[in-house]
Amino acid sequence: MPITIDGLVSGLDTETIVEGLLDIQQTQLDRIELKRADVLAEQATFASLEAQLVSFRSSVSGLARLANNPFERQTVDASDDTVLTGTASSSAANGIYRLTVNSVAKAHQIASQGYADTDSEITQGTIDLRIGSGDLTTVTVDSTNNTLAGLAESINASGSGVSASIIKDSSGGNTPYKLLLTSTQSGHDNSISLTNNLEATAGNATKPAFDFGNPVQAAENAQVTLGSGAGAISVESSTNRFDNLIDGVTLDLLNVSGGQEVTVTVAHNSEDAVSGVQDLVNSFNSVMSFIDERSTFNEATESGGVLLGNRSAINIQQRLQNALLSVVPGVNSDANRLSAIGVSVTDNGRLQLDESTLRGVLDGSNKNVNRDDLKRLFALDAQSSNSKISFVLGSSKTKPSTTGYQVDLTQAAAKAAITADNALSGSTVINSSNRTLELELDGTEATITLNEGTYTDQELADHLESLIGGASDLNGRKANVAVSGGLLSVTSDTYGSTSTVKVISGTAITTLGFAAGASDTGRDVTGTFIVNGVTETAVGRGQILTGNSDNENTADLQLRIKLSSSEISAGIEAQVTVTQGLASSLDAILNDMLDPITGGLKIIDERFDDEAQNLQDSLERQQSLFDLQREALVREFVALETSLSELKSTGEFLSSQLAALDAARNKK
Repeated sequence: MPITIDGLVSGLDTETIVEGLLDIQQTQLDRIELKRADVLAEQATFASLEAQLVSFRSSVSGLARLANNPFERQTVDASDDTVLTGTASSSAANGIYRLTVNSVAKAHQIASQGYADTDSEITQGTIDLRIGSGDLTTVTVDSTNNTLAGLAESINASGSGVSASIIKDSSGGNTPYKLLLTSTQSGHDNSISLTNNLEATAGNATKPAFDFGNPVQAAENAQVTLGSGAGAISVESSTNRFDNLIDGVTLDLLNVSGGQEVTVTVAHNSEDAVSGVQDLVNSFNSVMSFIDERSTFNEATESGGVLLGNRSAINIQQRLQNALLSVVPGVNSDANRLSAIGVSVTDNGRLQLDESTLRGVLDGSNKNVNRDDLKRLFALDAQSSNSKISFVLGSSKTKPSTTGYQVDLTQAAAKAAITADNALSGSTVINSSNRTLELELDGTEATITLNEGTYTDQELADHLESLIGGASDLNGRKANVAVSGGLLSVTSDTYGSTSTVKVISGTAITTLGFAAGASDTGRDVTGTFIVNGVTETAVGRGQILTGNSDNENTADLQLRIKLSSSEISAGIEAQVTVTQGLASSLDAILNDMLDPITGGLKIIDERFDDEAQNLQDSLERQQSLFDLQREALVREFVALETSLSELKSTGEFLSSQLAALDAARNKK
């Protein structure tokens, strides 16, 4: 708290004098505080700019991605969307197809006889359940669950693929409650099979009986007919989804069409492409306006925006403008710049989209431009001289090259495969003594239980393949089972060193002709990239060859290699030309700016932090000196007042003494 000096002795306005003497120092303090406020304001503005750039990158990334690029998307339109709907991948060809939906897939449902209530007692024992050719599941009924509701709960908890529920049949009289079993998968091949080993009805306990001859709902496949002429094609599916009827198109059935044809049209999706380009234009303009509005000088108020003259902001603008308005090397000259698709630059540096021009290009008005050209205008892409070597992915570190990168392979990828030692007999009987096969597929073990019956060689191969594909322990891993010359073979569906097939044990080994312990492991593709005579290393995983992340040119470049061993020889297998489109270039620049660890904006923010802290430290030092100076001046004025007070007292004393002398003299 400041010391108050009233100047009682001197009559001076000492407070004003002290403030006047410290005015220069106070001005310096005010300037430091103002400078710090300016720094914090700039820092806050850059934080807002970062948010703008994040939003901009979102619109950029949609056009930069190779997979599901807006210029490749297809639409599927059905004339009756109550019958079916569909989606299409970029590989789907435009076309018009006429389909008749004859049936939809249905799940098998069977019901038990009626019971008086849900707690009605049932007999004890076991029930074996199976869906199609899947795993056998045993449900045990004992004193803890021997009711209708208890059996339903146990079946639902068994993981058998059978769903159990209790329904009330209004026509069931005194026994309306029935146990309904429903296959969780639809189609003929997913019917419920059940072996009822529960004890016979006795006393109050009733053995459930299921009427397979009169199912609540029969298992049924979906069936679709393509066309209506003599060559019409009919296909079936165990589900209501058809993935292979039309290449690249997935159809989902909803209802039968009642003998009526449904027209399915597959066409380019222009709306997503137009929307993607418009979003890019709008986001770019938003960033430019944000910077411009904060970089102008207001003559009326004679004040400048917070970013006026800021080189970092100007640099950001220039980098984005240069990247977006450049010509893309290596891309079709009719589609290698924004102006080719109707995007122009206005007088104030903003972008403007002529939608009609873009739609015309998308609709094929320029016969020299296709959708692949438009995709390459924006995305990172690569063209290979070998049709069996294709581009998969790249990153911001993958450099474009119009001269091309050479691919030199030394090993093709391979799947794991084993072949039986002994041939089948042509007719194989499977019974309780030779039903099991324990194997490993792609690193995961499972026990396969064959269905009892008599099989031809091909039927046995098909049955084993179906069981492997449906085994729950394998979590979707699949294998191809074939027979040639009576010898069964099992081949993993995956490529590479993670691909494994091994026969471990089981009662069916001898019957199938395998030897216990027979195994194989797949191989990863191996090779390198050669850039201007310099080798850049790569790592193979399955069929994917990936450039090492520290490569100068081919970092993170991923290629899918479908060549077989016989197709690889000494020398170069392909020349790959990498092009980097506008959105991909922008994405790389924005990544460089927005990286949370090494990004340009992170560095700018840290610089602001340092500058603000330095100013705060300087302010505190100056304030400390200011306070010391003030205290020193106050002490000096206190001393002055004290001295004056003492002089005044002395003067008054002398005056009184002189007066006394005068008085004494006058009396004489």
